[in-house]
Amino acid sequence: MTQIKKLLRTGLFAIIVLCGASACSNDDEPVAKNYELKEVAWTMQDNDEIKIIKQTAPGFFVDNNTDQNMEVEVSPTVDVQQSSFFYTSDSDLFQLLVQAPIEIHVPNGLTPLPSDDFSYIYSGPKVLFSLEKQSIPLTIEITHKSTIPPHHRLIYSHIISLREVNATFRARFTETNTGEELEITGKWMGKFFIQNEGETTLEEIK
Repeated sequence: MTQIKKLLRTGLFAIIVLCGASACSNDDEPVAKNYELKEVAWTMQDNDEIKIIKQTAPGFFVDNNTDQNMEVEVSPTVDVQQSSFFYTSDSDLFQLLVQAPIEIHVPNGLTPLPSDDFSYIYSGPKVLFSLEKQSIPLTIEITHKSTIPPHHRLIYSHIISLREVNATFRARFTETNTGEELEITGKWMGKFFIQNEGETTLEEIK
């Protein structure tokens, strides 16, 4: 009987030890951190700039081999590429902080940014806060209508003007459980459509 009591005591002690060890193990498990974006501020540093880029687009032509006038419509902006690209020296920290898709406002180059401090943008283009290069949809479409006389070729050539904005950003994040604040800085480059300069010429088909 005494031996049975000893076994029961030993078994109970083992259960208590195991339960205690399990509880300690759970307490030691790291809690996943979740960061929320608090603010994004912008500035123009020495190597930042806004410049105009002119791109000569491939021309194209349309032939009218009939005996009647031909009406045509061209869309020179259909292939225009606006873009956004964020980059930073600490991509690992960026990936830790930006855990879900976030859209933020970016500078379009029309409103000057300060060079001695950071400022905030509350309107204008919105893009994903991501290290992957992305396209910004064009909000306007330019079309040209022309009439091609019989047995003539219409030749269309054009130059696209883009505004390239290079700026510095500072993003601050707050950890939702602890209130810990972290920030990350980096560069951003965006390209925006300004205008299209098109020219049409007619040549007789011989």
